[in-house]
Amino acid sequence: MEGLRRVGDRLEVAVQEVEDFLDSPGGRRLRRLLAGAAIVGAPLLFRLPLLKRSPLLRALELAGGAALLVKFAEALRDWEPTARRAIVIDVPGGSA
Repeated sequence: MEGLRRVGDRLEVAVQEVEDFLDSPGGRRLRRLLAGAAIVGAPLLFRLPLLKRSPLLRALELAGGAALLVKFAEALRDWEPTARRAIVIDVPGGSA
């Protein structure tokens, strides 16, 4: 159980670091570039004949996958962090 807790702590720290990067000027630029590429590329991706053979991509196309991908890209582009969450790392063991 302790191993899972350590993994959870590491994962929480990693997520916070990613959020901090995405909130930085470089991260904002990366978000804009990725979102722009996804917005332009999603409709083109779903039209490639080679990819249309895939059952998963055909199902996504029927579900409006290109529109969903564009919506996700727009949300990524427009995302702004709302509140800072403090990270508390609980280290096992007592204080001496």
